[in-house]
Amino acid sequence: AHCFNLDDINGYRCAIRQVLLSASSSKVHRKSDPPTVLRQFKAIISVILAAKELCHLKKSTELKIADKQLMEKRLYAKPYSVCPEWDYMPRLLNTTEYKNPYLVFRRLLKCHDVPKWRALMDEIIDYAFASYADKCDLNLLALFLHFTKLMKAAQLIVVREITHEGGYL
Repeated sequence: AHCFNLDDINGYRCAIRQVLLSASSSKVHRKSDPPTVLRQFKAIISVILAAKELCHLKKSTELKIADKQLMEKRLYAKPYSVCPEWDYMPRLLNTTEYKNPYLVFRRLLKCHDVPKWRALMDEIIDYAFASYADKCDLNLLALFLHFTKLMKAAQLIVVREITHEGGYL
């Protein structure tokens, strides 16, 4: 929850996209200042660490949501949020992940363990802030999807954990 006090979901999505685009280019990332990017990526690492702990606890809270309720704002955005509703829309999650965001955590950690995710983050930051002649050989689209889904799932958990009991809002 603390990382969403630092920035909102749209800020993380934009930072992830911009840094990955810079990593794929030979140009140095200049869209935002390095301390901000490092802070945002450190927050993403902290969410991965939290995901590991929650998976270890076998945490799961699938909500019983009817199809007609899927787009209710209270399911994906905090009340009285200042960002436009479009910024909070869960664009990349499938229905199962939307109902149970903990699945995103488990799937992320099935791909790689935490040290591998940290190494990937370091490599991404390195490519983004250096002008290498050779191209980044990482699958940047897959990384964008993983990180964006991770942050959206974390944001959904923050929004929902205090507003439902027994699987119902």
